[in-house]
Amino acid sequence: MKRIKFKKTIIMLSLIAFTFTSNMFFTKPIPATAQTNKIKGSEVLIIGDSFLAMSHDITRRLEQHAKTAGILDQNDSFRDLSVSGTMLSGGISPNIPTQYQNGVNAGTVKYVIMNGGGNDSMGGNINNAYAAARNLFEEMAKNQGIKVFYLFYPDPVGYMANMIKPNLDILRPQIKDLVTNSTSPEAYFLDLRPTFEGKYNTYIMSDGIHPTTEGSYAAADAMWAEMQRVGFFETNPPTITYGDCNKDGYVDALDLFEMKKHLMDVRNTYHDYMDLNTDNYIDAIDLAIMKQYLLGYINKLPAN
Repeated sequence: MKRIKFKKTIIMLSLIAFTFTSNMFFTKPIPATAQTNKIKGSEVLIIGDSFLAMSHDITRRLEQHAKTAGILDQNDSFRDLSVSGTMLSGGISPNIPTQYQNGVNAGTVKYVIMNGGGNDSMGGNINNAYAAARNLFEEMAKNQGIKVFYLFYPDPVGYMANMIKPNLDILRPQIKDLVTNSTSPEAYFLDLRPTFEGKYNTYIMSDGIHPTTEGSYAAADAMWAEMQRVGFFETNPPTITYGDCNKDGYVDALDLFEMKKHLMDVRNTYHDYMDLNTDNYIDAIDLAIMKQYLLGYINKLPAN
């Protein structure tokens, strides 16, 4: 249970006395800063067909970007349920809508990264594919606050081009309109053709449709750049402005005074913004950390 924990009274009173005499060093207030929040890999769901599933290189590259950016823990990973050979409507089980449902059934989903429609286009099932995508978005709308990133294919090349490209050219604008006009779920669309333009020889396998390792990395890099641009992984959790005890937007001697009053009043309760070492207690250690921060001995809060 979170509570105020008093250390030895003599130590605390000594710190209080010393900080009163140290106020002359606090020359200007420091803007309060919020704690950085991370995403949980289990809440990121990857669904789709073999463009994602054949090697899963796109997923791994995206995970690495997220880890480098500091929003995903180094030992964490996304949930990749993509399956080669499946469709939006039909195909190898589980199809893409079922992959989504399986993901939701297994745990909380906040972000969906997906593709779909390539195998449908190969079979000429454009109308069914679009209807399935529309129904899937309606299901996603029931999950409040979900975000969707829809990746659409580069052009097929070689002998596959005549078979698939005309249907992809029909489906692409339909899916784009569905995605970009969606407000629930909040959704984003990325067309990979510009990324692959002029590099098909190195980015696409000899089958004319699947990405090479280099192509997968290029696709993931383009996706990550767009995700950064639109703030795909930005969240709006309750902001904790550590040290700003009087809620004026700065951390200064006035906040130090507020913390002293708080420690001396046994009726006060726990406040996370005063827990400067995030140990679930507010005590003389937090007061000492506040003093060190204001004197410039440490440069960030919380100090843990």
